[in-house]
Order: sequence, then structure tokens, then C-alpha cells
Amino acid sequence: MLKTILVPIDGSETSLVAVDYAIELSKIFNAELVGISIIDVKRLAGPFMRDLGTSIGGMVPYADFQQKVRKILEDTAVAALDEFEGKCISANISCIREISEGVISKEIVKAAERCDMISMGMAGEHAVWRDALLGSNLESVARQTHKPVLVAPQTFAKITKMLIAYDGSSFSSKALATGAEIAKQADIPLTVILVSQDQDNSEKLLSQAVETLRNYNVTYDTIIEKGEPAKVVLRVCKDGGYDLIVMGAYGHSRLRELVLGSTTVQIMRNANCPLVLCR
Repeated sequence: MLKTILVPIDGSETSLVAVDYAIELSKIFNAELVGISIIDVKRLAGPFMRDLGTSIGGMVPYADFQQKVRKILEDTAVAALDEFEGKCISANISCIREISEGVISKEIVKAAERCDMISMGMAGEHAVWRDALLGSNLESVARQTHKPVLVAPQTFAKITKMLIAYDGSSFSSKALATGAEIAKQADIPLTVILVSQDQDNSEKLLSQAVETLRNYNVTYDTIIEKGEPAKVVLRVCKDGGYDLIVMGAYGHSRLRELVLGSTTVQIMRNANCPLVLCR
């Protein structure tokens, strides 16, 4: 059950879409939303060092520069939370708002300790760079937290059917349980997909997944496919018109991901629907 959903908000379009998805889940689970806006300490450190350098040199043209930057960041945080609260009020959703200061990913992970899920935009205020790199805060949060992370796309769409990627790993088992709980509460169908070259092992793993699903009152079907996992999941998602992908996240070491590529990152880069990542 989701009782509290954390929504990091910076006023960017993708973070506001994350609010929309959090509101959708809040209606399903009657959950409270916690909007958090974080003043990035890294943005304050640069001006501070410049202040120090000019002071040592006897020139202080930027004596109050850091204070001005802080004021801008604080005003931006308040404005972002105003938008968050406005959306919640319009949807008649209970919410609280917080401002914190620190390293963004660490503050999100810390705040998530008292919540059941995190809803984040793909790349926050730097979404314009999505084709070049994923949001570093998003990846850092997804790797550190053990709470499910909903990754919002560029636009919102109501969730009507779900695709769960399963491979028998502990992370995918957690994804299966999380997805089944959402499907049960939302009364939507789900499909479990397993991508493997080994037909016998695939059927064995899917039988385990089915056994888990029997504990939930959900409508489901299963698919076994061969091929490169990320490409197969994305193709099936598109062809089947799924509105949500639920999957285990970062199942391999960073070194292996560097050499072979990360299925998680490939799907995040190319999916046109939200993902729920579980670790």
C-alpha cells in the first residue's frame, strides 16, 4: 500500500508531470503527497569560492553574490512548491510541502525514508539534455533508494494497462509485487514479460511469477520473448499500448553496464510512458 508519495519538484515541466502521476496514484491509494524542493548546495559553493578569491585579492565586486544566488534559489523553490500545492488543491489531494538544502540526490533519498514511493521527472530542469544524458539526480536516487521510483515522461496520460518486466531476480520480484499492488488498487490489467533465450527456464520463471500473482486479485497474462531485453520490452510496450512499465533497476554492476550497456537506462531513454523502478 502506498500511504505517502514523495515528489521532488523544481518547477520544470517534467517534475510537474511527475506531480500529475503522483496525484493519479494518490487517488488510487488515498495517499498523501509530500512535495520537496531542494536548494542545491553545489550552486552556492561556486559563488562562495569566487567571493573568497576576490576577497583575498583585495577586490570584492561580488561581495553579496552568494546571498543573491541563495535568494533566487529560495524564490524558485517556493514558486515550484506553489505550483505543486496548486495542483494538489485542484485535485482535492492532501499534501505537505518542504524546502531543504544540500546535495539534491542525497536529500531526496533521505526524505524518501519516510515515504513509500518517489515520483520524479526524467531529467528535472535539465530535461533539454535528455537525448545526451539522463538526469544525474534521477540515476543517483534510483541507485541509492530501495523505495520504488516512478520516472515520469514528458507528458501525462492516464494509466490503463501495465507491463511488468520479469527475470526472476530479487529486483524484478519486487517490481512484480509493486506492479501487482498498483494493478489491484487501480483495477487495471497487467502483462508479465520475460525476455530469455532459454525457453524451459523462461517457463519455470513465469510459473513463479504466476504463483505470486495468485496472491492478488488481478487480471493478467504472460509473454515470453527472445532478443535484446531493452528493445523487446520497448517494442512490446509500444505495440501493446501499455501506459506503465514496472521493472527492476540496475541489476548489474556499473562496470558491466559500462561494457554491455544498461537495460534500465536504455528503456528510460526511449520509453514514452512512465516507469516504476524497483531495487
